[in-house]
Formats: sequence, C-alpha cells, structure tokens
Amino acid sequence: MRILITGCSGFIGKNLLEQAVNKDSYEIVGMARNKVKVQKFEDQGVEIRYADLMKPESLKGITRDVEVVVHLAALMRFHGSWDALYRHNVEGTKLVAEDAMKQGVRHFIYSSSTEAIGPVEAIPADEKAPYNPTYLYGKTKQLSEIWLNRKKEEVGLPVTVMRPTGVFGPGDLYVGLSVVRAIAQGKLKILPGKGDTFIHFTYVNDIVQGFLRVIDAPQKSIGETFNIASDDYHTYKDIFTIIAHILGVPPPSRSAPMWLAKTYLAYVEWRDRRKQVDDFVMHPSIVDDMKTNRAYSNVKAKCVIGFRPEYSYQRGMKKTIKWYKENKLI
Repeated sequence: MRILITGCSGFIGKNLLEQAVNKDSYEIVGMARNKVKVQKFEDQGVEIRYADLMKPESLKGITRDVEVVVHLAALMRFHGSWDALYRHNVEGTKLVAEDAMKQGVRHFIYSSSTEAIGPVEAIPADEKAPYNPTYLYGKTKQLSEIWLNRKKEEVGLPVTVMRPTGVFGPGDLYVGLSVVRAIAQGKLKILPGKGDTFIHFTYVNDIVQGFLRVIDAPQKSIGETFNIASDDYHTYKDIFTIIAHILGVPPPSRSAPMWLAKTYLAYVEWRDRRKQVDDFVMHPSIVDDMKTNRAYSNVKAKCVIGFRPEYSYQRGMKKTIKWYKENKLI
C-alpha cells in the first residue's frame, strides 16, 4: 500500500512516518517543504516530494501513484492571522484533496482537530457535538471538514476526518513546551480563577496509533469522523500540578480574578509580540479557555477502529519532560 503523508516533517507527521516505515505492508511517500528536516528519511530510502501549501503549482500531481493520503500539513498556530491560516488550512486542503480526486486516491484521511468543535457543554463530547470553535485555527478546520464532507456527498470523496485533541510528547515545541516552561520558570504559580474546567491532551504515540488503525481499516472508516483522544482528561489545575510535581517545583496554590489575570497576560502578550515571540500559554486567550470545557469522547474510535490509547497524561508528560531536559529546552 503506497501512502502519502503530507506534513511529514511536522510533529505528528514525523512520528507517524517513523512508525509507518517499519510496517512491511506500507510503502511511504512524504511531502515536505524543508529538505533539511527530512534528510534522514531520504537517507533511509523514503521518497520525499517537495511542495508548499502556499504554492498551488507545487501541489499539482502531488498525490500521483499513491492509494492513501494522510493530510497532516497545516499551519498550527492559535494566534496566527486569518489570511495565513485560511490559505494553509482551507485552500491548501482543497488543493490536495482535488488532486487526490483526480489521481483516483482510494482513501483521503484528513487531520482536523477537536478545536473544530472547541468548547463543549456536555463532557466528554462525542463527534456529534456542534461546531463551536473559538480560535481561527479551529475555524479553518471546521471549514475544511464541511468542504470535504460535501465532496463526499457530491462526488464520493473517500474521506475520513480525524480529530486529535491537544497533542503532546517529545518533539512538541509549541503548546506543551510553552506550558512546561511557564511552570518551570514559576510563571503559573497563580491560577486565573479556580482552574476547575477540563482540558484534554493525548500523547503523540496514541495519536499515531489512531491514524494507523484508520489506514488499516478503510472499510470501517471511510465516510466517518473520529475523535482521537486519551482516556483521561483533567482540570487545568490538575494539569499544572502534574507538570509541577514531575519538574519538582511548587504547583499553583493561589488564584487570581479572571479579569486581573487577563489584564496581566494582555500586557505580556503585547510585550512578546514586540519581540516576535509566540508563547501560547502567556496569552489572554488562555483565560477565556479556562472558563470552558474541552473534553472529548473516544468511544466511537474504540468501537469502530479498535483504538486503544496506552498513555495517561502523567506517563506521557514524564517522557516529554525528560526529552525537554535532554535537549536543554527547559
């Protein structure tokens, strides 16, 4: 089975490729922009096709001679501009999917996000929860899902929509690193509010397992949407406390009014923006997040494709922090 993995130099893509190349039944083709980031894969004999979602001409024929496309390439930034997010995540997805339809690809697997759903009322929320994205990133994932599902109905696009929760693990240099650094540096000793709403993270190995199971079960997964989520979700306070205990630093012990925390973080975000720093957790949007619940059900993925998450948040975070320390990131 020839499989194209777009975004194979990204966090999830790299981990997926590393596991997929060891499966005898797979012949992997990668899509990337940066030759340096994928040189080791080329050295292993993996075919790499160089293309850029922002350059439509480079995507023509990108899915030729493959049976399955796993579309992971995207701009994953919660505070990015609408123009950049839309061009990467919506227009780029359309171009890759249209090429796949022309090339007769048998299975198009789209990596969306639970951010397409966003905050939920009932927890854990299943795949039928209404769209309610609060970030522009989540909105672009919603729009792409809607377009792909419309193509499924109109022309029979053999699509599966995957919705990973927040993803963490060794190699995560965005959300996970931002949170761990903030706690290590004592920036989260005081919680905005009580920190008693829920947030959901899943270890990268379990996310990869979900994609591999969908690849291997097209007859069960084509036309479906799956939340790819760990079994455990936690309050913000619990998340920060788990990380603090692993780091050996004091956990958050006090709380501040939401309005005061948001005012302070607005100043920090303004200061960081002047330095061209995108520090996810030190942003006023985190205060709004902590007023809502983001916890999602994995029951459908378990029942339909046999998904079995292996990592608790604590176990995964121990491995992640160990990697951060070994790479001198904290």
